[in-house]
Amino acid sequence: MKSLSLSIVVFLLLLPALGCSGALAGQVVERERQVELAPERGVVEISPELRARLGLFPETTDFRAARLWLRDDRTAVLEIESLRDGALHRERRLLAEVELQAFRDRLSELLDEQDVRVLGTQEGRGGLVVGHTLLGLGFHGWAVPVTLGVSSAQAGVASYLLTAGAAFYVPYRLTRDRTVSDTHRNLSMYGGTRGVLTGVLLGGLLASDATLRVNDDRERLRLGGGVAGGVAGGIAGFHAVDRWLPDPGTGALWGALGDAGLAAGAALAYVAGPYAEEEVIRGEDGFEWIERRRRSRRAGHAITVAGQAAGLTAGAWLGHRRTHSEGDVAALRSSMILGAQLGATATRGVGVEEGRGIAAGALAGGLGGTALGDRLLAPRNLTRGEGLLVNAGHLAGGAVALGVTYLIVDDLDDRELLYLSTSTAGSILGAGFVWRSVASDAEARRGGGAGHEHARGKGPELRLDLPAAVMAFTGSDGTGPVLPLLTIRY
Repeated sequence: MKSLSLSIVVFLLLLPALGCSGALAGQVVERERQVELAPERGVVEISPELRARLGLFPETTDFRAARLWLRDDRTAVLEIESLRDGALHRERRLLAEVELQAFRDRLSELLDEQDVRVLGTQEGRGGLVVGHTLLGLGFHGWAVPVTLGVSSAQAGVASYLLTAGAAFYVPYRLTRDRTVSDTHRNLSMYGGTRGVLTGVLLGGLLASDATLRVNDDRERLRLGGGVAGGVAGGIAGFHAVDRWLPDPGTGALWGALGDAGLAAGAALAYVAGPYAEEEVIRGEDGFEWIERRRRSRRAGHAITVAGQAAGLTAGAWLGHRRTHSEGDVAALRSSMILGAQLGATATRGVGVEEGRGIAAGALAGGLGGTALGDRLLAPRNLTRGEGLLVNAGHLAGGAVALGVTYLIVDDLDDRELLYLSTSTAGSILGAGFVWRSVASDAEARRGGGAGHEHARGKGPELRLDLPAAVMAFTGSDGTGPVLPLLTIRY
């Protein structure tokens, strides 16, 4: 009975601690990140000197600083710090979206009136300028002369060099006195590159046989759309950061789902028929021939562009719901592609050989991979390097599986299905192997490891040892081994 009494006493003494642990495990954690007060002017913090010049917060005495914070639910918090009676005071004001925009507009007006120039970070400026320069060298430099109909070789070379030079100078000059973060760089380059493709597709919508009879004119219109789309997309991507303040992970999510929407739109256009090929019998001067052409390029282009718009919308919606890291988005890209690979393989495996059927399987699998990947990544916070490791494992696994298959079974009849199956299996194994490693590391950073269940809020586990309780109540003499009556697992 002494053993029982001691066990009960220990249990009663531990009850307050267990209640405290449960309360801690059930606490709601709010995360905030600091954002710029005036993104277009690079104002991150209002100092006492800047506050005095602008006449802000006159009701606050002994002002120290003002900062702006953004919560995961996109609620803005204006924090005003002051020092009164030797103690630090902080006043926090919740701002609705309309109030935040009004505050920023007023701050910009005051900065203009006082001619105050505040420059924030420019860590992304070099990458932005180099990226647009390469885009000018690779596309705009030769597309502009073709669009303008330059026929002279000398004029064409001169136009190419002038356009490439402008692709460097214009972004260099426009960003000289602007805040340029890595997110500015990434979204501007996304808009610049994808804008080229979108512009070419939109130009193709206008270049119909009914309006343009000459192939050269249709080509000029498509390339002109690409030039306009690339320029407009680069500018829009840059200003989107100033307008909606996405963090690097959210910006990467917009791009990833925009790409997914573009690919899904093209696949849907192929499955639905506009991009599918058809045979048309042509005849002239007594000769006939069969010509293969797309059924309706214009309808296909419209569906593809609509898919990209839907992807960008989904990215904005999902980014508003939850914060993503850049590594999460990189891993999500692999999940999308793995889903498409698996869908195409399963469709081909059940006997579907027609391209449109396989594309439909890939489309369904890609959508499923996107949903599953987002669900798996919900509690993660992978670094950018960890996400790239998942991508590398994905590529390496598929490449190794293809190489081994090619060396061993090159003479099988159904090689297409075999190669598709082994590359998909290798990609899943490669990405899964790396994912398991990086996910464990991310869990450990979040306080996981052996106690990952506790980190997710399950709290301590209490276990009553029945054999020990029976021995205690049946009158053990205490000479045997001591068995714990209550076990607590964290």
